[in-house]
Amino acid sequence: MPAPEAERTRTLSDFADLLAGLGAGGFDFSVVGGLAVGAYGRLRGRSVLSRDLDIYADAENLDRMLEWIARHGGRVRKRPQPRSLPVAVAEWHGQEVNILTESSGLPRPADAIRASREFVLREHGGVRVLVADPFDLLRNKVRVGRDKDRPHIEVLCAFVEEEVVEAFRDEERPRDRIRPARQYLDALGTTTLPASVAARLVDLARLASDFRFLASVVPAREFFDAVLARAPSAAGDAELREDLERIAATREWAS
Repeated sequence: MPAPEAERTRTLSDFADLLAGLGAGGFDFSVVGGLAVGAYGRLRGRSVLSRDLDIYADAENLDRMLEWIARHGGRVRKRPQPRSLPVAVAEWHGQEVNILTESSGLPRPADAIRASREFVLREHGGVRVLVADPFDLLRNKVRVGRDKDRPHIEVLCAFVEEEVVEAFRDEERPRDRIRPARQYLDALGTTTLPASVAARLVDLARLASDFRFLASVVPAREFFDAVLARAPSAAGDAELREDLERIAATREWAS
């Protein structure tokens, strides 16, 4: 039996005509919220319950965007009020659309849009949609901290952890190898990697910068011991091993 309309999980495709129209109208925006999480989740075979479309845009474009929606068959239900959350609510063919101009953990709209990733809705004629960067989305969900966001956080963590591991495995430049892991730590608001991720990265470490980075972010002494065991041990690498020991001495778990 099909799920009731109110409970059905929606995707970007359910809003393809609106997204295409706003794009053709020259509006700069990025998709955030549950539909954005779902877009990344499906790339890894995961799904989340999402019903509404959340759009992130600059405040100066908000009125024009609402006017466009109203002219093209939508309905404006709520405009931002002084001292209220900076979100407008519209209705598009019976479906809710929220337009945000700021949200905890997200960079300002222009920066979020610049960092967004492009999704192509091939079943809708190749409509191109910008979806907020998964690290930005994760930071937003963690900062907002609602119980209903926990499944979204789990899906985003699973997605970005694979990017962290892939960079450590495939990239050659030290900064490129480490950058996703640093973004992950920033999004989580922590200084130590989850144990499951740390274990995978320890096995992939090969550059001196890998070992120094891991020594500073692994969650427990046992992981540091694994880092030290994998570090090059030739005479010329003594300086690296001394650096690792110095880093360990600054950690709370150092003996």
